[in-house]
This record gives sequence, structure tokens and C-alpha cells, in this order.
Amino acid sequence: MPGPEPPRRLLLQYLDLTDCQAVEDGGLRVIVRNCPHLVYLYLRRCVRITDAGIKYVPSFCSMLRELSVSDCNQVTDFGLYELAKLGATLRYLSVAKCDQVSDAGLKVIARRCYKLRYLNARGCEAVSDDAITMLARSCPRLRALDIGKCDVSDAGLRALAESCPNLKKLSLRSCDLVTDRGVQCIAYYCRGLQQLNIQDCQISLEGYRAVKKYCKRCIIEHTNPGFF
Repeated sequence: MPGPEPPRRLLLQYLDLTDCQAVEDGGLRVIVRNCPHLVYLYLRRCVRITDAGIKYVPSFCSMLRELSVSDCNQVTDFGLYELAKLGATLRYLSVAKCDQVSDAGLKVIARRCYKLRYLNARGCEAVSDDAITMLARSCPRLRALDIGKCDVSDAGLRALAESCPNLKKLSLRSCDLVTDRGVQCIAYYCRGLQQLNIQDCQISLEGYRAVKKYCKRCIIEHTNPGFF
């Protein structure tokens, strides 16, 4: 009598589970175990997923290039330590609004996932210049970065400007510590910048004009009616 059939591995490369709020760690394990060829995985607002589930992702999906766990507020730095095992394969990561993620987790990602091109850490208020400086120096291929509402100042922006001259998109929305000096630094070094969000920042006309001067094709999103 033949034994049970082995589980079938799927050749799926793209999977979007956004808003699948019933998915838990055990379910995620079954999914990634049976989809070892995944390249793109989106788990936005899968609020039951924790670090315990996240650790299965690099274990089974070694080819993963893009991952979003935005709004998965049970994911912490420990989950990021696991994701860092994806190494140079990982190019896109969103941990937006994962408020338990801090510098510690992002620094490990920066060191090991050095080919990262896109990072969204919006709303991670425990992320500061420390992580951004490490990210800038470790990931020179970075093209898009969202650090809105993070604890980042001009010092972090200077490191970013000097190490990531090919930056195309940057969001600093609601970064209270950022001033004209940081924005001027970005404008001077990152002249290919195409999109800059300085909404709800303390940026004056001087900073705005610097971006206009050096980044000719940059679209600037702002909330200052005095800019022209």
C-alpha cells in the first residue's frame, strides 16, 4: 500500500496576502514551506503574524527579493534579525508602522542586506540617526527611503547624502528634528532626486530653494503655503 503523497511544492513567485487578517504564524509556515520559489511576498496588515512566523520566511524562501510586513505591529527587531538571513537577495523591505522595530533591527538588516534598494520604515519612531547612518554606509545602492515620523535629524541626512548619491525618492514627513541644513545636504549630494516629501517638517524657503536649485527634476511634497 503506497504511503501518503509528499506535499506539492508550488512554483508561485508572487503572493499578496494584504489584509488577510486571519493568517497566523502556522498558516504562514505552511505557505512559505510550499512556495519555496517566492520572490515577492506582501503581508501588509496581517496583524496576527509575529516574529515566530517571520522566521520561516528566510528558512524556506531563499530567493525572496521583496517583502512587506507593514502594519504588522507584532513584528519586532527579533523578526528583522531573522529576515537579515536573506542577505544580498533582499532588495525591497517595508516595516512601515511596525512600532516595535528600532535601530537594532534595522542595523542588522543594513549590514547583511547590503543590496537593499527600497526601505520603508515610516512610523517606526524608535528608528534614529544611528540606524540611518549604518544603512547609508552599508547600502550604497539605496534608491528609495521613507523615514517619515522617525527620530532622524540632519546628522542622519548628511550620512545618507554622502553615501547614497543615487537616491531617487525620500520621505521625511513629520520628521521634527530635520532642518534646512539636512535638506540642503541631500539636495547638494543627491542631484538625481525625483521625489521629496517634507510635509509637516520645519523646512523654510531656504531649504526648499536648495532642492529646486540642485535637483532640477524633483517633485517636492510640502505643506508650506509660502513655497513657490
